[in-house]
Amino acid sequence: MLTVHFTHEDIAKARMSPLARPEAESLYALGHLERSARQSRGVGKWVSHARAWVAARPSRHPALQHALHISDELMPFLLSRRSPDRDAAVPEDTRRALAALAEFRKACVTPYETSIREMLDETRHRYSRMVAQLGLAETLERLQYNAKWQAGRLTVDDGPDREVCLGGQGLELVPSVFLSGTPRLYTWQDREAGRTGAERAVRPVNVMVFPVCPHGLAATALVKDAQRPTRPLPQLLGRTRAAVLERLTRPQSTSELSAALRISVTTASEHASVLRSSGLVSTTRNGSSVRHEVTALGALMLNSPTEPARAWCRDCADRCATDSPARELVA
Repeated sequence: MLTVHFTHEDIAKARMSPLARPEAESLYALGHLERSARQSRGVGKWVSHARAWVAARPSRHPALQHALHISDELMPFLLSRRSPDRDAAVPEDTRRALAALAEFRKACVTPYETSIREMLDETRHRYSRMVAQLGLAETLERLQYNAKWQAGRLTVDDGPDREVCLGGQGLELVPSVFLSGTPRLYTWQDREAGRTGAERAVRPVNVMVFPVCPHGLAATALVKDAQRPTRPLPQLLGRTRAAVLERLTRPQSTSELSAALRISVTTASEHASVLRSSGLVSTTRNGSSVRHEVTALGALMLNSPTEPARAWCRDCADRCATDSPARELVA
C-alpha cells in the first residue's frame, strides 16, 4: 500500500503539469505493448503498428526489454528531460536501452503525436476543472478506484508498502495515454535551475503519473497524424498559426503556447497578436500574467467542439463526471 502524506503547503502547491513528456510516454507505450500481448482488451491500430515495428527488429528486443526492466530508474530522467546517457558512469547496456527507446519513440509514438497531445490536453483540462469544483482530495481519489483520502493522507491499496512525505514541495500530476492501472509516484532530488556548482540547492521533486484510462483503452483511440482528416484551416492561416488557434480553445499563456508547440516565446506572441487583431483570439492581462483564449468567431472557424469526445471508455466518462458535492480538505 502506498501512503502519501500531504501538508497544507503540499496541497497548495499541487498542480497539473502543462507540458508533455514524450520520452516518458514512450517508455509507458513500450509497457502497454507488452501488456497487450496478454490481454484481449486495449488492442487497436496503434498496437498493430507497434507490434509490426518491433517484430521486424529482433536485434532491438534485448535493449527494449532492458529499458522496461530499469524503468523505475529511467523514469525520473525521462520525466525531467535530463539525459542520463551523457553521464560517463552510465552502463553501456543502459545507453543501448535509451538509444533503442528513442528509436521506438520516433517510429511508434511520434506518428501519433497529435492524437496523443489532444488526449493529454483534454485530460489536463478535465482534472483541473475537477480540482476547482470538487477539491484535490476528491480528484486524487478519482485518479484511481482503490485510492482513499483521509486527514491529509492519500492511500492507494496497490503494490508494496511505501510511505512518502512530499516535504512541502507539492505534487505535479502528469497524465499518460499509455499507462494503465495504478498511478505511479516518482520522487527524486533535483538541483535548482539558475545556479551552478556548489551553490545549486538540492530540492525534492514529486511527480505522480496517472493514466488517461486505467483500463488501458485510451490507446485504441489513437490515429496517425497522416491519417487524420485534412482540415482547410492550416491552408488558410498557416500550420503554426492554426496550431496556436487550436491550442487556445482553452486559455493559455504565451509561455505555455511556446512550450506546447515548441516555438519561441516571441513567435508565440506574434501569432497570438495576429489572431487577436483578426478577432479570433482575446487576451486578458492580470498584473504580469497574460492569457489568450479563442473567441466565438475563432471557435466557429475551428469547427470543432472545445470538449473532445471520450468515446473509448464509458467507465472513465462516468467516473470523471463532476456532479458530486465537493469534500472539505483537511491536512
